[in-house]
Amino acid sequence: MRKAAFWIVLSATVCACLSPLFTQEREDRTLLSWEQMRAIINEVSGERSMHTTIELVGYPRIRPRSEYEGNFRESVVMKQRAIEAGLQNVEIESFPSGGTSWAPVQGELWMVSPESRKLYDIYDIAISICSGSESGEVTADLVNVGSGARAEDYAGKDVSGKIVLGSTSSSSLQRLAVFERGAVGVLSYNSLHPEPNNPDQILSQSVSSNAPQGTKAGFGWSIAARIGRELASRLARGEKITLRSIIKAETFPGEMETVHAVLPGDGSSAQAVAISGHLYEGYLKQGANDDASGCALGLEMGRAFKRLIDAGKLPRPKRDIHFLWVPEISGTRAWLQKYPDVTKRLIADLNYDMEGLGLRTGSTQWVMHRTPDTFPTFLNDLCANVLRFIGNLNQERVRYRAHGYGFTWPVVSPSGSNDPFYYAIEKYYGASDHQVYMSMGVPSTMFVTWPDPFYHSSQDTPDKLDPTQFKRAGVVGTAAMTILATAGDEMAAKVTAESVARSAERMGQAESRGLGYLADAQNAASLMEAYKDARATVHHQAAIEKATVRTSAVLYANPADAQKKIATFDPLVDQRASALLNEVKAFYEVEAQRLDVRPSEPVLTAEEAQAAKTVVERVGGQQGRGGGGGRGGGAAAGGAQTDRTALQAALGKIPQHMTSELNLLLGQNKTILEIRDFLSGEFEPLPLADLMEYLRAQEKLGILKLAVK
Repeated sequence: MRKAAFWIVLSATVCACLSPLFTQEREDRTLLSWEQMRAIINEVSGERSMHTTIELVGYPRIRPRSEYEGNFRESVVMKQRAIEAGLQNVEIESFPSGGTSWAPVQGELWMVSPESRKLYDIYDIAISICSGSESGEVTADLVNVGSGARAEDYAGKDVSGKIVLGSTSSSSLQRLAVFERGAVGVLSYNSLHPEPNNPDQILSQSVSSNAPQGTKAGFGWSIAARIGRELASRLARGEKITLRSIIKAETFPGEMETVHAVLPGDGSSAQAVAISGHLYEGYLKQGANDDASGCALGLEMGRAFKRLIDAGKLPRPKRDIHFLWVPEISGTRAWLQKYPDVTKRLIADLNYDMEGLGLRTGSTQWVMHRTPDTFPTFLNDLCANVLRFIGNLNQERVRYRAHGYGFTWPVVSPSGSNDPFYYAIEKYYGASDHQVYMSMGVPSTMFVTWPDPFYHSSQDTPDKLDPTQFKRAGVVGTAAMTILATAGDEMAAKVTAESVARSAERMGQAESRGLGYLADAQNAASLMEAYKDARATVHHQAAIEKATVRTSAVLYANPADAQKKIATFDPLVDQRASALLNEVKAFYEVEAQRLDVRPSEPVLTAEEAQAAKTVVERVGGQQGRGGGGGRGGGAAAGGAQTDRTALQAALGKIPQHMTSELNLLLGQNKTILEIRDFLSGEFEPLPLADLMEYLRAQEKLGILKLAVK
């Protein structure tokens, strides 16, 4: 496309985006036409997703030997349904995982005295047994250690040869009670949620099968808080309680079983798109929402899209669409590494992890997690555009009540709820398959229902799910997938326009944060720090927005040519940033008058000047992208204990939500000041002294090198 023609298309697209639609709610618009959205809404079925989920995991169960020796049930179901949906090249594939798969055959927990009473049986509640438990029959007295997470909890208590009851995790109880103090097994009533909400909920837990030399692994049971409190109360009254644990388990060669299917493109593009969800988190835990629901949803997206293509209601895809259902994270990594020819062609992944929970049932919302600022991409704006459209149309808006109460365009399943569509668009969080795609250079967004009061527990069952939530998630997903798979230059221009428009919004939000820092200042020193933070926040957001707009070039027929043309937005973003910085400066001067401070332009302190010329170099190369929310940057195996303790203390001063991004930035040869400003711009101001303390602690242990330029 010639440059003039390019700008005509893009300008017309921007105007179309801003012009009102001649409908009841003129503000509502999305990247697809209303006719295409109507077709998607009519075709996507929440019931079909629900039915697939029930067939995948109608109830948590103990797997028979035949599944470990052949294919797992979920893989067989997904393969058959994918074939029925019209997907192509459907296959089950196995990858070695290293180690073994632990498979219980029998598991019973009995109280033998003061009365005979069966407490748990794995055929009643599968995850009541902690995976990794040692086989055997053990009868022993029960000892309560309270929490059991600290050495002090065991003071004055003889747990050798006993079964230990505690409220901390089974793995912590095993380490402190079994490995270090000779207990034979543990009962954990650990919970992720307040007990009054779910007193009978049992958390999915595990123990290590690898005991230190000279010790045994023992066994673990995960029990309900109600039972744990009852046992603790009876022990406190002086009762002697004796339990018997009966466990028989087998081991099989470890494997990661994946299911893959394709909807092929029309051959006009070498690019590809991925739709991902995880079938497995180990083979004992089987969750209806986490994540049979995500896999069922992805399958329904593929089925609906294929039917609409065949009916001529949606265009045929230019790009191949790969559907990948896997063991979480490890299975994704194994498949993408085996097929690098596919991986390098992927331009985007949509990851679905926990999609069907009834929003009112779980007091939750459907959340889209953006990519982090270290990975700017058009994909965030594309997905958010469709999500806002469906979300807004499925909430009653009082300003339109003159046209009748209710949703503007109801997306509701026949057997589902009629609840409003509660949704949110939030910052990056890892801990799912999307982080693997990004570690390989593929932009990926995650969709999830959160909070989930049944997460990783015995109560993650199909009765908590809602066909209406499935339908709405499926409509949003199918529309986003359609845009990605079918986009030509016209749609690419719409996506570029969306990112351009949203970039202005985000830069305004960055300014708002910065002005807030200034308004909070109480004296001259804090005012200058706030001024620096406000400027850094605007500068940071401008850099991210320029990169974001440029990434949309990948959707054009000639990405290299589009990249050059889209880059002409860079100086416009810089102009916008300059205007915002002028406003920041003006407000700074207003605040200076309030505090009776003479305003001046910021200069680097001695500490900042040193940080500005000190480059961080990771020893041994850059690590991969870590999960969001984890406490990254653990100490090296070597080094004195005092140095490792100092590192952990320093890490504690870094906000947890920053650690994933920090881990990446440490491998990018940035200066300390650049890292600090990046994190402060993306999140909130990070004290330079805290970052310096953490980096120096890592340097002392040989993890990093701080090199002065």
